[in-house]
Amino acid sequence: MFSLTKLSELARDPSASGRKSLITTLTDLFVSSRDDRDEQISLLFGDIVLKVLGQLEEETRIILAKRVCREKDAPNELMVKLASDKIDVAEPVLEHSPVLTSEDLVTIASSASMDHLGAIAGRKSVDKSVTEVLVDRGDSKVLSKVANNQGAQFADASFLKLVEKARSDEAIQAALIDRSDLPDEAGRALLPFLTSELKNRVSALGADSTLVQLMAERAATEVAARTQKLDEAREQSNAMIKDVIAKKTKVDDAVTAFARADRTAELGMLLAKLSGLPSAAVSQLLFSTSDKPLIIVCKANGVTTEAFKDILTMRARRLRLGGSELNSAIQRYAALSEAGAMRSLQAIKQGGSSFGLTSS
Repeated sequence: MFSLTKLSELARDPSASGRKSLITTLTDLFVSSRDDRDEQISLLFGDIVLKVLGQLEEETRIILAKRVCREKDAPNELMVKLASDKIDVAEPVLEHSPVLTSEDLVTIASSASMDHLGAIAGRKSVDKSVTEVLVDRGDSKVLSKVANNQGAQFADASFLKLVEKARSDEAIQAALIDRSDLPDEAGRALLPFLTSELKNRVSALGADSTLVQLMAERAATEVAARTQKLDEAREQSNAMIKDVIAKKTKVDDAVTAFARADRTAELGMLLAKLSGLPSAAVSQLLFSTSDKPLIIVCKANGVTTEAFKDILTMRARRLRLGGSELNSAIQRYAALSEAGAMRSLQAIKQGGSSFGLTSS
């Protein structure tokens, strides 16, 4: 049974072993009184321990912290002191103490080490005010841990900041995709830099997942944007072709623009309109084995040698032509007169499928 005489003797012993025995005895008393403990016992325990806490060896403080870290009636001031101690002492208190308030945790987290922040990040529940500090100050390990903690609450602003810090950190990204409370805005910000593996994990979450819905929304938006871009490009191309036909734009300008952008359909359409030939047939000429019909069509419509070089460069990329083949084509193009090309084109139109050259 607990003896006041023994306690008095221990209190008078200033040695390290004496202090350890005193704290052990007091802690035994405090823990054993859990069922019928009153506030006075808690205050007395805290008052005595706080007076000698600075004289205790680290080993004794560690034992003390582990024994009282889960006690709901532990003195707040003592728990704050232990939580602010070296990490081996502080860790069990930071992780488990129900006595520490959000204000206590914010104060500690604002200046403590990453190890202390990591311990706080693993608590059963973490208030928004505390996660705000963790997100502001925490390193990758702390951020991953708190993001994985389903008991941690985040303000929308903290989620956005966490997503920003996750840009180059796959571990944080992986933790975030499993959170059911991730706001839409943060989810939209997260999706663009997820790895293929993480996107596959998101897809497997099911239709009810916010991220799955956002991913589908993003895909639809991207398709719509690409479609709109294609429509705009098509409209611009049609307008340019009309301007060439109306002689408002030089044929070389249109040929160069289409060839350098590898827009073969538009180039074929332009040459077909100018020649009065079917677009499909002219488009086939662009990459046919023989370049003779293409030379005729381009020369007959006033395409200069410089602009024709852009068409040849486009052909070379697709057909993997060498420099000698390109030079030969340029020489043949220069040798053909425009009048001869026009006669050959007329023969093509009259003969339907005759693509032979006439004399120049």
